[in-house]
Amino acid sequence: MAAHRPDSSVEGDLDLGLAVQAVILGRVALLGLVTAMAMAFSGSPIGDERQFPFGFFLITVVGLALAYQRVFKSGGDSRNLLATQFLVDVATTSYLVFFTGGAESQFVPLYLLSPLLGGVFLSVGGGVLLAALSSLAYAGFYLAGRQGMMPTTPFGLMQGLGDSALLLRMLLYVPLLFVVGVIGGNLGRRLNEGRQALADAQAELNRALFDTESILENMSSGIVTVDADGIVRHWNRAASEIAACPVGAMRGRPYVDAFGPGLKEFTERLREALEQGTEGSRVAISIVRPNGTKVPLGMSTSLLRDPDGRRRGVIGLFQDLSDVRALEERIRRRETLAAIGELSAGIAHEIRNCLNPISGSVEVLQRELKVKGENARLLDLIVRESERLDNFIRELLDYARERPLKCETLDLDALLKDTVDVAQRHPSADGKTLRLTGQGGDVTVHVDSEQMRQVLMNLILNALEAVEADGRVEVRIDARREKPAARSHEMSPSLVCVEVQDNGIGIPTPEIELIFEPFYSTKRGGTGLGLAIANRIVERHGGAMEVESRLGAGTTMRVWIPRATSTARTVAHAA
Repeated sequence: MAAHRPDSSVEGDLDLGLAVQAVILGRVALLGLVTAMAMAFSGSPIGDERQFPFGFFLITVVGLALAYQRVFKSGGDSRNLLATQFLVDVATTSYLVFFTGGAESQFVPLYLLSPLLGGVFLSVGGGVLLAALSSLAYAGFYLAGRQGMMPTTPFGLMQGLGDSALLLRMLLYVPLLFVVGVIGGNLGRRLNEGRQALADAQAELNRALFDTESILENMSSGIVTVDADGIVRHWNRAASEIAACPVGAMRGRPYVDAFGPGLKEFTERLREALEQGTEGSRVAISIVRPNGTKVPLGMSTSLLRDPDGRRRGVIGLFQDLSDVRALEERIRRRETLAAIGELSAGIAHEIRNCLNPISGSVEVLQRELKVKGENARLLDLIVRESERLDNFIRELLDYARERPLKCETLDLDALLKDTVDVAQRHPSADGKTLRLTGQGGDVTVHVDSEQMRQVLMNLILNALEAVEADGRVEVRIDARREKPAARSHEMSPSLVCVEVQDNGIGIPTPEIELIFEPFYSTKRGGTGLGLAIANRIVERHGGAMEVESRLGAGTTMRVWIPRATSTARTVAHAA
C-alpha cells in the first residue's frame, strides 16, 4: 500500500498521529486481554509446553508496540506506519489462530479487525487488501486442517465443528472480511470528508476572525467593546494611541476600573448605553491623558444585541478631534483676519488720502519759510510722524492685500548671506554680533525671493532689537530638524528649517501664542504687523513658523521653507 498524505492541515497530521498511538496502545491492551482469556479458559493445566506460545505471543506484541512507538517518535510517515501495523496484525492474528486450533479457533473473528481498521485509516483499497490477506490465511488454515497438517496441541480453545460447519464458516467469513474492508473504507472516507469539512470551516472562521480583527486594529478611529458584564473585550490600536492607554491595561478588565478618572466622560457614555440602553450618535466629549494633555473626542455608542434582542454589550467608536478643532480655529482666525484686513485697507486708504496733502504741505512750508527754534522743531516732528504713519499704512496695506508669489529656485545659503549682510549695516546692529553659522551647503529652496527676504529681515531685526548692546544673534540652517507634527498635514512634504537665535531677554510664555496676531507688539512704537505679515508669507509658501523662548535665556525663531524639487534643482544648476 503506497503511503498517501492528504491535503490536510497541521491539525489533520496531529489527528493521524493520535490515531497511530491509539492503535499501538489499543493493540497491546486487546491482545493482552485475549491472551489472558485464552490461558484462563483453556480448560487444561498450563504447563511449560503451553506457556511458551502465549509468552512468545505477548513478547512479540509488546516488542512490536515499542518498535512502532520508536518509529513514530523519530518522525516516520504515519500512514506507512499504520499500513505496516495492519499487515503485521494479520500475521500475529494468524500465529494466535495457529496454536489455538486453526480454522476451529475461537479467535478467528480477530481477522475482522485488520480490514476494518485498514479501511478506516487507509482507504477502501487498503481494507480490501487486508481482507484478501486475512482470507488467504483463514483459507490456508482450513485446507491445512483438512489435510491433517495442523499441530494437535490441546489448548481447549477449539469449537469442535464438523467439516460441513467449517466449510460454511469459511464461506461466510471470507466475503464478510471483504464487506468489512469496504465498510471500513467508506466509513474512513466519510470521516476524512467530515474532518476536512470541519477543517475548512475552521480555516474560514479563522480567516473571518483575522479579517475582522485586522480591520478593527487598522481603523484610524478608536474602537472599544464592553460586554454585558462590563468587561472590556476589545480596545484597538487607534484607541490606545488616542487615549495613551496600552491595550494590555484595558482588555479583560471592568471598564469602570480600566478607564480611570481621566476618561470620566468616556466612561459615562458607556455606562448610559449599558445600563439605560441609550445610544449616542456623535457626542462631543473630552478626555485627559495620563500626561495631563486634554484631548477633544467625537464619540458614538451602539448597543450589541443577540438574536432575541437582549443587550449583550456596547460598542464605542471615537476619534481624536484635536486636528479638527485646530483647523476650525485657524479657519475662524483667518476669516477674522481677512475681515480686519479689508476694514483696515479701507481705513488706511482714507488716512493716506488725508496724510499726503498734510506731509506735502509741511515740506513746502519747510522750504518756503525759514523758521527757527521751536517752530522748526515742530515742523520736523510733523514730518517724522507723517513718515512713521505712512510706514504703518504701507505695512497695513501689505497685510491686507496679499502680493502674488513669484517663486523661483534659489540657493538658501546665498539668500541668508545677502540678508545678513544687509542687516549688519542696519542701525540696530551697531555694537552687536550678527553672524551666519552652520551653513547648509547645497540646499535649494523654491520661494519668492523678495517676500522671503522680507520675512528673514524682519526676524533678524527683531532679534537685534531684543538683545543688549553686546548681544549676539545667530542665523543658521538646520536641515535635520523635523517639521512641527501638529501642523505637518498642512505643510509641504519637504521642508528645510532656518533658525534665528538671540540671547536677549526672551518672551513671557503667555505672550508666545500672541506674537503672530496682527497689531500685537511688545516693542515701544511697534505696529504689531511685522510677524503677522511674515507668518502669512510663510504659510502661503506651504511652510510654518515656530517660536521657542524663555525669559532671560533668549528666543529662537524657526522658519520651515519648502525645498526645491529635483527637477527645479537641475534647472537651477544648469542656469
